[in-house]
Amino acid sequence: MKDSKGDRMKKNSWKELKRAALFGICFAVLLVFAAVPGQAQQTTVSLSTPELVKGNTVYATVNIENVENLDAGQFDVLFNPDVLKVVSVENGSIGEKDIPLKWNSVDSKTVRVVFNLEGVTGVSGSGQLAKIGFEVIGDGKGELRISEGLLGNTEAKSIDTSWGSSKEEGKEGEEGKEGEEGKEADTQQRAAPGFEAALALVGLIAVVCLARSKQR
Repeated sequence: MKDSKGDRMKKNSWKELKRAALFGICFAVLLVFAAVPGQAQQTTVSLSTPELVKGNTVYATVNIENVENLDAGQFDVLFNPDVLKVVSVENGSIGEKDIPLKWNSVDSKTVRVVFNLEGVTGVSGSGQLAKIGFEVIGDGKGELRISEGLLGNTEAKSIDTSWGSSKEEGKEGEEGKEGEEGKEADTQQRAAPGFEAALALVGLIAVVCLARSKQR
C-alpha cells in the first residue's frame, strides 16, 4: 500500500527535524571546543646565582614564572656553608606587588623563606620571590639549590609548580641549557598541536554531519 500524502508529509517533517537536531548537535560541539582556552602555562620557580668571588657579597634570585593568584608560599635554599654565609634576604616582587618575606636559618646550610601576601586578591604573572645575599667566605662551589617548596593560591589550594634547578648567571652549561630548551620546546610542541588537532577534528565532524544531512 502506498503511503498517503499525510504520511509522506509526516516522514518529511521527521527527516527535517532529525536533520536540524543533528546540525544543532554538531554546531554545539564545535562551539564548546572553540571556547576552551589553550593549555595554561606551567608555574615554575628557579634559582639564579652569580659568579662567586671570595670576599664579595653576592645575590641569588628566586625567580617565578606564570603564576596565577599567588597568595602564600614556602621554600628552602640550600648552600655550601664552607663557601657561603647568608647575610640578608630581601623581598621579591611580581609586577608592582611586593612579596613580604620572613626567613630563618634551619641549619648551617639551609635558609627557609616564607611569605603571605596581604589581602585576598593575590598576584599573577612573573617576577622574583626573593633576593638572597651571601658573603663568599671560601673557595669552591657554592652548591646553591632550591628545594621543592609549596605555593598556595587565594582559594587556599596548592599551585602545581615545577621547581627548576639552579643556574649560575652567564655560566650555565651548554648541555644543561640545551636540555632545558629542548624540554621546553617539546612541551610547547605537545601542548599547542594537541589543542589545534582537537579543533580540527571537531570541525571535520561538523562538516561530515552537514554532508550527511544533505544526502538524506
